[in-house]
Amino acid sequence: MRTVAIVPAAGSGRRLASRLGKPFVLLNGRPIASYTLKALNRSSAIDAIVIACEKRYMDRFRTLVKQYRLKKVIGIVIGGRTRRDSVKNCLDSIDGSYDIILIHDVARPLVSGDIIKRSVAAAKKFGACVTAVPETDTVKVRDGSMNVAKTLDRSLLFRAQTPQVFKMEIIRKAYNFKAAQGATDDSALAEAAGSKVKILVGSYRNIKITTKEDLKLAEVLL
Repeated sequence: MRTVAIVPAAGSGRRLASRLGKPFVLLNGRPIASYTLKALNRSSAIDAIVIACEKRYMDRFRTLVKQYRLKKVIGIVIGGRTRRDSVKNCLDSIDGSYDIILIHDVARPLVSGDIIKRSVAAAKKFGACVTAVPETDTVKVRDGSMNVAKTLDRSLLFRAQTPQVFKMEIIRKAYNFKAAQGATDDSALAEAAGSKVKILVGSYRNIKITTKEDLKLAEVLL
């Protein structure tokens, strides 16, 4: 079973207060995207990689692919208005020779090879897999007046990360399911389309870089 990794990389990086697109913000002197793509490129579980980016950054991504010898990159497509649109554009570019689709945010550069390998294995076995970590904070649900309406059972809660991995037919069905317009990640689309999604316990190190504070934390964790 062949696996292709989709990397949505069309984020603007506004909250990082950078003139560069988020993928090219420097982390210890290297673009964030270089860490993410190298982790996928060196994984024996990944056969190919497709990147979705803003049109203005396509040449820059081509240069990065050459610079870091990312030989598994088979395509760079133009991203959409939303992350969901970007993933859909990647899916539409992938032919039927792949069985497994792994989706991983470019802004999670600390993903480990072990998580990549285990998440692909889980998707092969169960059909769909979301990497997630147990919630460590107590979570409150508010009402319309900002009063606490309910306190959730923390032991049942997980914070979704990426990679999220699916058999091809499951993720294609999910992305063609029109009723899930409010879904905020790929596993939510699959759930809405009727698929069961297995939780794979991930790592708290696998942070998503969104703010300057996240960037500083990633520098420490590298």
